Amino acid sequence: MGSKNKTTGSKIEKLIYEEKAPFSNIMRLLIILIFSILAVSIVIAFFGNYFGLKKEPFEGQWILILVVLILSFAMQSFFKMKFRISQLSVDAVMAPFSYSIPFSEIKKVSTTDIPWYIGWGLRIWGRRLAFVSMHKKAVKIEKEKGFFRALVLTTRDPDEFVMIVKERMK
Repeated sequence: MGSKNKTTGSKIEKLIYEEKAPFSNIMRLLIILIFSILAVSIVIAFFGNYFGLKKEPFEGQWILILVVLILSFAMQSFFKMKFRISQLSVDAVMAPFSYSIPFSEIKKVSTTDIPWYIGWGLRIWGRRLAFVSMHKKAVKIEKEKGFFRALVLTTRDPDEFVMIVKERMK
């Protein structure tokens, strides 16, 4: 828990709660595996002739570097996912995306389970917007209007997060 200030436009809101999203060891191993495969691919693409392999054409090398840069940006964004409760709203951030629900628009706050087929990251799941870092119990914030009728967050302690939001709604 922190008591920082969040700047939104010209007003300053006091942060009530902020946390980084939790990640499973399986997810970390998967990312390490993907980057290991990419690292081996880069070595082969650039230095394959030293190992008796055919060197990739110049264009192929640049495409591979571009893929690695895009994947690196996506993974950095994923691992910096965070959830905040301020004086006026609940926010979810996974750069460059963020979503905020003012307390005045919240209809109901509860917990829900994230099914395995949803995947990871920022997900549009019907009329729900989900920030998913693990497949486990999560926070579900429902609202009456807007395109997204629910926000789903995989917080470290969903019950505590729900309790804090309910206290702020009073």
